[in-house]
Amino acid sequence: MKLIYKAYNLGMALSENQITVLSVENPKAYSSILCDIWNQTQGGEGGFILSKEGEIRNIAKEVDCIFNPFALDSNGKRVINRLYQELQEQANTSLMNESISLNGSIVAYLDELSRQVPYALEYDLDFDIVGLMKLYNVKMECFGECLLEKIVEYLRVMSHVCGMKNYVFVGLKQCLTVDELKQLYEFVFCEKINLIIIEHIHSAPISGEKGWILDRDLCIIDL
Repeated sequence: MKLIYKAYNLGMALSENQITVLSVENPKAYSSILCDIWNQTQGGEGGFILSKEGEIRNIAKEVDCIFNPFALDSNGKRVINRLYQELQEQANTSLMNESISLNGSIVAYLDELSRQVPYALEYDLDFDIVGLMKLYNVKMECFGECLLEKIVEYLRVMSHVCGMKNYVFVGLKQCLTVDELKQLYEFVFCEKINLIIIEHIHSAPISGEKGWILDRDLCIIDL
């Protein structure tokens, strides 16, 4: 897989067991790159191209961009929607008999409840598993406490539930220690996740990283 930024003729290969680090020293270029990657991950326009084996891929569907790792939510809308979809599929297949029985019990309960009041009532008879999950606030159980644990938890949930394998983090190397980064890298290698870090200054390289620098004169230095 390859990530290309057309404006500066920058091409970065996203390889297995490799962390991609892009250091952008030119402030204007840094702003432009961050603006474009954010817009494109939200479904908008920008200068990035993601390709795999010569095929252009949809960045909005295949890349997640994180500006603030402290605000990561393992129960975001994308996760919950996919989780409910998966649970609904299970309810309609492997637990179909149980779902029918539960619906019958709920309807019987509503029938009995409606007889307790002097009003004519009506209600839907179809079983809505998604509505039931929302009613009981079904969500992922989260255990992360420190920043590293929260990042790992988020990546695991997004990777397993949503199938997301490509992540852009902004300034991550300024938020974690070298030991924490090494632990994170080990995790993403095991999960076969592509991790791209964009930073405004070049930091000391760590084993497993492949770096590029876009300097103040907009020259590309391939490390």
